[in-house]
Amino acid sequence: MNADVPPGVIFGECLVDDFGEVQRLGGAPFNVAQHLHALGVASVFVSRVGRDASGQHILQHMRDWGMSTNEVTVDASLPTGRVLVTADVRQGHHFEILPHQAYDAIGMPSSVIAPIPWLYHGSLALREDGPSRATWRQLRARARWRLVDINLRDPWWNPELLAEVIRGSSILKCNEEELEQIIRTYELPPASTLREAMQMVAGYFHVQAVLLTRGTAGAAYGDGTNFYEAEATPTVVLDTVGAGDAFVAGWFWSLFRGDAIARRLQRAGELAAAICAISGAIPDQPEFYRTIMARWARED
Repeated sequence: MNADVPPGVIFGECLVDDFGEVQRLGGAPFNVAQHLHALGVASVFVSRVGRDASGQHILQHMRDWGMSTNEVTVDASLPTGRVLVTADVRQGHHFEILPHQAYDAIGMPSSVIAPIPWLYHGSLALREDGPSRATWRQLRARARWRLVDINLRDPWWNPELLAEVIRGSSILKCNEEELEQIIRTYELPPASTLREAMQMVAGYFHVQAVLLTRGTAGAAYGDGTNFYEAEATPTVVLDTVGAGDAFVAGWFWSLFRGDAIARRLQRAGELAAAICAISGAIPDQPEFYRTIMARWARED
């Protein structure tokens, strides 16, 4: 890892994915924060939980993994975020995201000062016009570099908010369905190729680059002049929950090592494939990461 890379900020939701009999910790920013911590990338995780069992579970999990909880505040009235997850034969999983949770009221962290070297965030924690959105705007204004990973779950987004979230970011990360949704929503002209579609979206929002996950079709990266594609890493898929978050973490890890874009796509895909081979969005044991990093070290 490049020791010259200063800690950045990961902002957004930490929550419980409720599968009925099983509850798993989740939330894209939380997942990315754990992955990066385990991979040796320092960051400040800024979030909020409720004063309840789920919140205590999240905080204890972070302590057990050696993650700092300094900027994960506790809300006295709002509950820890929860998502009801049910199996869907056609779409894999159905997510019911509950309204007005603790992550909707994230305050400005006292330890974060300008400038912020890099900022990662999603879009879900910005759904309410309240404290979290106000905090995000302050963090965005202080950030030198920003990767936004959108999550278009109805009804928790709208065109005006989405445009504000994306516009001016360094990298927009989305999947193919979300890319198509953006093109429809803002009535952009049809594109004849994937490269053209990604460059059109980047230009419309004044984004430096688009990072696209494509499931079994792999991934792609496009900026104003360059375009790269990567095949998916073969794996035995147990479930795909959290695969996109792992992809982002692998991309960050490789980026901060100074790898070329093609290698970043490769490493991101490999970490995503490894997550697909286990149950849940994050592993239970650090050995998962040691195995991944040992293989990467052999290949460098």
